[in-house]
Amino acid sequence: MFSFRSSYPIALDIGNQNVYAVQLKDSKMGFLVKELAHGELNGSGEDSPETSHVLISKLRDIVKSKRFVGRRAIAHIPSQRVFSFPIQFQVRKSETLEEAILRESREYLPFPVEEAVIDYPSIVALPTGESEQYKATIAAVRSGHVTQYVHDLKKIGLTLEAVDLSICSLIRLHKHLHDMSQNPIILCNIGQTQSLFSVVASDTILAQRNVSWGIQTLYDRILANLGLSEDQHKAKVLLKKHGLLYDDPQQSGGLEEGVEMDQLNRTIYQIITPHVEELIYEFHKLIGYVRSEEQNPAFERICLYGHSIFIRRLDHYLEKRLNIPTKLVNPMAESELCEDGMLPEISEGAPYALALGLAMRKVNWL
Repeated sequence: MFSFRSSYPIALDIGNQNVYAVQLKDSKMGFLVKELAHGELNGSGEDSPETSHVLISKLRDIVKSKRFVGRRAIAHIPSQRVFSFPIQFQVRKSETLEEAILRESREYLPFPVEEAVIDYPSIVALPTGESEQYKATIAAVRSGHVTQYVHDLKKIGLTLEAVDLSICSLIRLHKHLHDMSQNPIILCNIGQTQSLFSVVASDTILAQRNVSWGIQTLYDRILANLGLSEDQHKAKVLLKKHGLLYDDPQQSGGLEEGVEMDQLNRTIYQIITPHVEELIYEFHKLIGYVRSEEQNPAFERICLYGHSIFIRRLDHYLEKRLNIPTKLVNPMAESELCEDGMLPEISEGAPYALALGLAMRKVNWL
């Protein structure tokens, strides 16, 4: 009797606050979400002496549950360890494309290129006549960081088969859920303390950056301003129920809700809008950069992933402020789930977006 193992490895989205794990399962209709798991790192994803210890402990809890199949893994490395930048370069005579990328990247890296693991998730040939000129998005990680994750996973019996980039996983997820367009689309994944911004058109990355903005700031400000105890769940409930509702008079308050509810909508709105405006500023910078690089780009839409789903009417607020159609996306609501899996409520599945996109990457040699 033959025994077949899943071709989908365990996908680990490792951040500085959380680790999310996802594994898929083949089915006649494509794939099912087999298992999800989450562990809090409390900032230990950053460079610190206890980083490996905390991460190993959380991953061991995830793996020992026996719900995940196999011992093969693919992973994201925390965004603060990834250096990403655009380059434009010409391939010289007697040079390969890879050699030209290494030569050009050397000028941008804060560490020796010999110590770097470099990838280019987007590269486009420029129509410049005889010379070979290209525009590329470069991502680089210190090889020592990759080696550390290989050792950490080995300690709990996992083999790290591949390291992927968050931007690639976000694009992979978006392609699965929606058709890609020739016009620029802004994809944004709101995280706990870090957020990923990107502009893509077809298979080309026009811009990409990670920023220190996350939903945690909104939770902290709500708790501090309302004098609540340090119960993040309370802040999350208030943000999901009220959020930016006060910005829309037709949705906020009214006879059914009462004056007290309208006042609470206004209070939450006043607390969080200064910080949401910081998010707006990041969008303006990204849009301004793309407009300076491209000729009259018509932005088709903005798609918000991750923790954005927990900020009520964030999509309407951004659409009004940026004048670009905007949509909140919860990929778990659009995915097929395995009936025998121990999965969270669909409404709580949105933060698994990057891990889900990573899990969709099949490793051919498994």
